[in-house]
Amino acid sequence: ETAVDLVGAKYGALGVLDRERTHLVEFVTVGLDAHERSMIGEPPKGHGILGLLIVDPRPIRLPDLTRHPDSFGFPPGHPPMTSFLGVPILVGGKAFGNLYLTDKLGGGPFDEDDEQMAVGLAAAASVAIDNARLHARVREIDLVEERERIARDLHDTVIQRLFATGLSLQAALRFMTRPDAIDRTQ
Repeated sequence: ETAVDLVGAKYGALGVLDRERTHLVEFVTVGLDAHERSMIGEPPKGHGILGLLIVDPRPIRLPDLTRHPDSFGFPPGHPPMTSFLGVPILVGGKAFGNLYLTDKLGGGPFDEDDEQMAVGLAAAASVAIDNARLHARVREIDLVEERERIARDLHDTVIQRLFATGLSLQAALRFMTRPDAIDRTQ
């Protein structure tokens, strides 16, 4: 939404790549309502123009994406789109996903300023994604450490109880084997 507002685009999307960075596994759109999204069908996987950013993660600006040789076309029910701006989102120097913007409001192509703003927004998104991943990793480490602490506590408790039981059994055995402990009344 911020990217769409910032560069003045009618439509926008965030595509998230799979772990191997070969295709899109998530595709979040802006500018399409629920009915329009349902008319399009399956979200894109990264063919055609969208795939260019997957293969070569560098910004792309096109005045008319339908005229590009790699244009894959639109599925039935997809609104027509012309101008295109795509920028990669790099996390830790590796492609995480892409920001796609189409149809410059007022007509015409996206310009260098639009591209720079989208690149800056993608950089900010990469920092946010990286921070979210770090926080998730810290939570995982905290959980593992807590589990290890509980396991140590349980282990120590079991060992202490076994030791106390062993001492009680030894004391009972010593008591039972003492000559004065034998019941001589029988």
